[in-house]
Amino acid sequence: MKIVKFKGGLGNQMFQYAFLKLLQEKMPAEIVKGDLFWYGDNNDNVQKSRILGMQVDIDFANKEEIKKICYLNHNEKVRTKKYRIKVFIEALINYNYFFERDRSYREIDSLLNYIYYDGYWQSWRYLEPVREKLILDFRPRQVLSELSQNAIEQYKKKNSVFVGVRRGDYLKDSRARKHYGVSDPMYYKKAVEYIRNRVEEPTFIFFSDDIVWVKKYITPQYLGIQKEYIEYREDNDIYNDFEELFVMSSCKHAIISNSTFNFWGAWLIGHNNKIIVAPKEWFKDEKPIDIVPENWIRL
Repeated sequence: MKIVKFKGGLGNQMFQYAFLKLLQEKMPAEIVKGDLFWYGDNNDNVQKSRILGMQVDIDFANKEEIKKICYLNHNEKVRTKKYRIKVFIEALINYNYFFERDRSYREIDSLLNYIYYDGYWQSWRYLEPVREKLILDFRPRQVLSELSQNAIEQYKKKNSVFVGVRRGDYLKDSRARKHYGVSDPMYYKKAVEYIRNRVEEPTFIFFSDDIVWVKKYITPQYLGIQKEYIEYREDNDIYNDFEELFVMSSCKHAIISNSTFNFWGAWLIGHNNKIIVAPKEWFKDEKPIDIVPENWIRL
């Protein structure tokens, strides 16, 4: 048996689920389970329930199964000192436990001897062997709200481009700002120009956790486009952030920020000739990551 740890928000969970599916693909005779205890024992936990709103197939590990593999209980929240110490010790003394120290891609065959996998697995290369399975599994389990369905129908009729602007938690403290950074208006201006030179009459739809900032600094005038070709997703347009992922993916093209949520919105776009623009630097501090596919445009 092998166990993959789930942690973080929906975008992170989707990468972890993809890695779980990849392990199953590589070792079909092996039982591969998910450890969701990072979210606590409450099955109604909001973060935990997000990926369960999709048509995913996860066999949950229980505490006894995890205890047989891990020497320590390290389910404290990420970034706390206690959590980091326990994980460091576990990775040091437990040869069955693999801790992903950075977001670099690792050949899957080099990892198959481990039993417990603690990481984010944010590389497009882990996705390709199980692409068709993920497309089927990453569909909503329940019918979307009428609000979201109406938006999806509208965007399917246009040369729609979803534009993701992530700010919020990336700016909450100095450590986050130094690591993640945020894309400035000039990035979006260049990306919009790139799309306009290749797509006939594109409409740009902005999705953001700080739409007030976006409307102030990324205006039609700044972008050099007519206002009828730009839309901003306001609070009253949005049912919830889970459904927004599928609204994003209904567009034909995308300009994304350094956000896993944006990544999946773009990755799930089914348009055959889609153009995806991503930041040249995913992390401001230039820590390694292999998240952006080779056929996406980096600006």
